[in-house]
Amino acid sequence: MIKQMDWQGTVVHVLENDVLIVSICPEIGNNVYSIWDKKLQREMLRTPESPAALAEQFVQFGTPILMPPNRIHKGQFQFDGRDYQLDITQPATGNHIHGVVRQQPWKMTQAGENETGQLFITSVLRLAEDEHVQSQYPHALELEITYTLDGGKLIHSLKATNSGEKLAPFGYGLHTWFLIDGEPDSWKLQLPVEGIWELDAVNVPTGKILPLERYEALIEGDSLQGHNMDTVFQIGDNPCVAILSKDQVQIRYSGSELFKQWVIFTKGEAQDFICLEPYTWVTNAPNIDQPAEVTGLRGIAPGEALQLEVTLEIIHT
Repeated sequence: MIKQMDWQGTVVHVLENDVLIVSICPEIGNNVYSIWDKKLQREMLRTPESPAALAEQFVQFGTPILMPPNRIHKGQFQFDGRDYQLDITQPATGNHIHGVVRQQPWKMTQAGENETGQLFITSVLRLAEDEHVQSQYPHALELEITYTLDGGKLIHSLKATNSGEKLAPFGYGLHTWFLIDGEPDSWKLQLPVEGIWELDAVNVPTGKILPLERYEALIEGDSLQGHNMDTVFQIGDNPCVAILSKDQVQIRYSGSELFKQWVIFTKGEAQDFICLEPYTWVTNAPNIDQPAEVTGLRGIAPGEALQLEVTLEIIHT
């Protein structure tokens, strides 16, 4: 079932099957702001109380879309011989944070049931139509996202098409808030990674990749009790997958091959929430002196399209 609903004056779309109820707000960042598990009778995400709360604190709820993800030092970088200046959105540090598609309204273009019986909704954002984005990121990218609900699995599929005339720098990520119920000792995180990026005093990578040390336990799975993370992990040759689990449920969060970095954020010592953030490029990638295959730095050529997927699967155990 697909429904269009009025959420305090804002149009939202709901995909519902016999496992999950997924609520999406294209008008405010195309955010999947709620996932209700019907079997467990519980919410899986940190949800806003209103559209106003989602708009005012867009990165604090649901599944915010980041392009580019995380911080850019002073909002400045060079790419393909051109200089870029992004807005300073973190005044305390003088950095840009969390991208240029923050709360923008997306246009829903399709919704229905596909040929295999899965529910889907597709929305589009054309950056060339947004003057404020163009002042920072002068590229005619068209972003098309399809959310597909298949049993306990929600698939986020992006197609980013460059209809402009210049090579467009491209970094992408999600900032997904999962509830851990005030019971960090009951939840375990498994994260197959190779190293951590050393960060400076304002959480910008220095360019050095350090050994995992205390985080090595995450490879096989470790309790969240006592963890305090705002940590940037290098995936290396591992698959992009994070598994968050407790007694009755396993949340498997994975990205396609373009995703080479994880940021894990617990908002202080792990207690109520954990953010699992898959990134195609590392924080501040254009300014890091490392090969592109390490940082994830890439561009989309004129006339080309880049495609990627992120899958959130809820498995009842």
